[in-house]
Amino acid sequence: MYTTSYDPADEAESPTVISPVTPIAPRRLRTDTVSWGPLHGMPPRARKRLLPIPPGEPAKPLVLHDSWAIVGAAAVVASAVVAASVWVSTHIDVDPVLHTAALFVHLASLVLGFGGVLIADYLVLVWISGRSTLAEAIRGAERLHLPIWVGLAGLIGSGAFLEPNLNSALTQTKVVLVLVLTVNGLQALILSRRIAHSNAPHLPPQLTVWGAATAMISQVCWWGAVWIGFWNAEH
Repeated sequence: MYTTSYDPADEAESPTVISPVTPIAPRRLRTDTVSWGPLHGMPPRARKRLLPIPPGEPAKPLVLHDSWAIVGAAAVVASAVVAASVWVSTHIDVDPVLHTAALFVHLASLVLGFGGVLIADYLVLVWISGRSTLAEAIRGAERLHLPIWVGLAGLIGSGAFLEPNLNSALTQTKVVLVLVLTVNGLQALILSRRIAHSNAPHLPPQLTVWGAATAMISQVCWWGAVWIGFWNAEH
C-alpha cells in the first residue's frame, strides 16, 4: 500500500481554469440635457453657403464679374463692336459665295449661342422643380458661358456680311435687341457671382427677382432677334 504526501508545489503548478465568458463592464447611460436657450460661451453656427468655395483656392485675376465698372467698360466695348459691324455692313460688297458662307456661320452661331441659353434656362427650371440643387444649376450654367458668348460673337460678325437693310425698322430693332442682349449677358456675370457668394441658406428675394428679370430679358431679346431675322429672310 502506497501513501502519497501532499505537496503544496503541485497545487501551485496545476493549470488554472479560465472562464470563456469575459465579463463586460456595464455601460453608463447618458441622459440628454434640455437647453432652454443658447449656451453661453459657445460661438453660433455659421450658415451654410449656397455654393461653398473650396479652401485654399488661389487668388484669381480681375475679371468681368468683379465690379460694375468693369462690366460698364465691357458694355462700351461691346457697343463699339456692334457699331463696327453695322458700319462694315454698309461699306462692303458681298458676293454670293461670301453671303452663303456668312449665312452658314450665322445659323451655326445661332444654334451654339441660343442653344446654350436654352440649356442654361432649362437647368434653372430643373432646380425650381426640385430635381436638382441650386449649386448644380449654377455650375452647369457657368459651363455654358463660353459657347453662348462664342455664338453671340459669331452672330454679330457674320451678320455684317448678310447685307442687312438698315433702313428697315425691324432691322434697327434687331440691332438694339442684340445690344441689349450683350449688356444683359455682361451684368448676368455679376448676378452669378452674387448667388455663388450668398451666405443665406435660401436664395434671397432680391437675387430671385434679379435672376428672373435677367432670364426674361434674355429670352425676349433672343426670340425677338430670331423672329426678325426669319421675317427679313422671307420678305
